[in-house]
Amino acid sequence: MRHYRINDQNPIKTKRLILTPLTAKQLSALEAQEENELLRGALVAMRENVVGDPGFALWYTGWQVSLRHGGTPIGLLGFHGPAADQTVELGCDIKADYRKDGFTEEAIKALCDWAFGCDGVYFISVIEAECNTISEDVLKRLNFYRIESPVADAAAWELERTASAWTSVYTALGVAIGVSFGQILFDNMAIGIAIGVGAGIALGSGLDAQDRAARKREHPPKKLETPQEAAKTEPDEPSVKDE
Repeated sequence: MRHYRINDQNPIKTKRLILTPLTAKQLSALEAQEENELLRGALVAMRENVVGDPGFALWYTGWQVSLRHGGTPIGLLGFHGPAADQTVELGCDIKADYRKDGFTEEAIKALCDWAFGCDGVYFISVIEAECNTISEDVLKRLNFYRIESPVADAAAWELERTASAWTSVYTALGVAIGVSFGQILFDNMAIGIAIGVGAGIALGSGLDAQDRAARKREHPPKKLETPQEAAKTEPDEPSVKDE
C-alpha cells in the first residue's frame, strides 16, 4: 500500500506557484497566527489528523501556495481526508489580494492533477463554505459540474478524472506494428495490420473496462448539470470571489 507521508512528497511546482505540504509543526505555527476562528479550527483539525494518521498525512494537511518568484505565501488548499467511495473533498483559501490573477485556478488544477495520479481517486468534490474561496467561474473553467449537495444551503461541485483511452492508443500501436511486421512475417501488410489492430483493440478495451469498473461508486451523488452545461451557464451576478 502506498503511503502519503509529508516527508516523501516534493513540492508541486507550476508556472507561477509552488504547493508545499505542511508538517504538523508548520500547521501549529499557522494556527497560532490565524485570527479567523473558522480557519483556525480547520488548521487544528489538519494538525491533529496529520499527527494521528501520518501514513495519509498528505490527504489531511494543508498545502501552502506560494509564488515561485519571491516565495510569498498567498493561500492554503488541501483535502478533507483520503478517498472515500473513490472521492476526495477539496478546500481552498487564497488571500483576497491574489484572487484576480488566476492563482486559484492554477493551484487547484495542480493539486487535482496530483490527486488524480493517485490510486483510487476518480472524483474531487467541492462544497461551498465561508472558508472555501473558490468561485463558481473558477470551478466551471476547471470542468467541475454541480451535484446534489450533502450540506443544506451549500452548493456542491464535482470533477471526474478523465476516462482512459487505451483502446485508441493500442489500436494505433497495433497498426504501426502491423505495418512494420506484416510484410516481413506474412508477406502481406494487410494481414499484419489486421492482427495488430485486433490485438490492440482487445488489450485496450480490456484496460478501459477496468478503468470504468474502478470508478464505479456505491453512492454516487446526483448530477445537477453536466460539465458542458456548467461551462455554458453564466451567473446572474458576478461573485465577490470571482477571478
